[in-house]
Amino acid sequence: MRLPALLSSIVLLAPLGAHAADMPRLNAMHVLGSHNSYRPDLDPAALAHQRQVMGERSTGVEYGHPPITAQLNLGLRQVEFDPYADSAGGLYAAPYLNDPAKLETMKRPGAKVLHAPVVDARTHCLPLADCFGEVAAWSRAHPDHELIVIFVNTKEEPFNSPAIPNPPLYTEADLAGIDADAVQAFGRAHIVAPDDLRGDTSTLRVAATSGRWPGLTASRGKVLLVLDSNPRIAELYRRNHPSLKGRMMFGLYDAAEPEAAVFNIQDPKAEEARIKDLVAQGFLVRTRSDADTREARQHDLSRLQAALRSGAQIISTDYYPGAPDPLGLKFVVTPPWFKTPR
Repeated sequence: MRLPALLSSIVLLAPLGAHAADMPRLNAMHVLGSHNSYRPDLDPAALAHQRQVMGERSTGVEYGHPPITAQLNLGLRQVEFDPYADSAGGLYAAPYLNDPAKLETMKRPGAKVLHAPVVDARTHCLPLADCFGEVAAWSRAHPDHELIVIFVNTKEEPFNSPAIPNPPLYTEADLAGIDADAVQAFGRAHIVAPDDLRGDTSTLRVAATSGRWPGLTASRGKVLLVLDSNPRIAELYRRNHPSLKGRMMFGLYDAAEPEAAVFNIQDPKAEEARIKDLVAQGFLVRTRSDADTREARQHDLSRLQAALRSGAQIISTDYYPGAPDPLGLKFVVTPPWFKTPR
């Protein structure tokens, strides 16, 4: 039986450029999500250990989340995973030498999810495939849920530190592996992919800016994935896939590019006008209401207010209603359109 409508974390607004019969479409949604969703809650022991290992760098990452299922139960409809390429397996297995089951998992080929090797490796789900699997299991248990947006923030930048090994660069095979993991977890029919937006139009950009996004009702029970990457990976992902034909994830591209459809703009205070312009054109935009625990420590809601004014459809936070509060800050981000499940 469907849970009451209060579970909805999406407000339906009329998008620009869509015919009345087609309303509302995905660029009309308003979604609250979590930042670095895989990062576990920091209990006192974990917080003390993190401060010992990371020193002053700990301040910006003194937050955590409940398991992925719990986040979705709280009404969040956007999650984020940070995978590192591990095509042969075993690159990030060292922390699990005393845990045979997890060690075996980490030895298998496939992208692994963590914030930073050695110094910040705690995670709710080890392989990216398992992260997808947790979302998929919840989705199957709630088949009429509103669209879930998944940001896949691929990591490959060097750390330039003797304590942290530099990660390998992503290859075409690694990216194809992420697509395959998504299809394996969700099934192609439950993914809103670039092909579903583009349809019979010439490019993703044309489709997005002419009101062609799939409808919200038709997107229930589905996920939409976004490759949140550096320009090198974004270029590799679209190579031989114009307008991301056949790909499972949207990517981040300049607004003038054929592949433009989704944007990730971190600071709505600095780029409020740009976000407004992109939303008005029909694009999807994700932004953040807080970062590095700064707003939480100062009880500053000005970044959230800028995000709301901007019209960004997806707002990420570390401090949604029901989020852990390891520092006892009592800071909560609650957009007016967000309804906490009861």
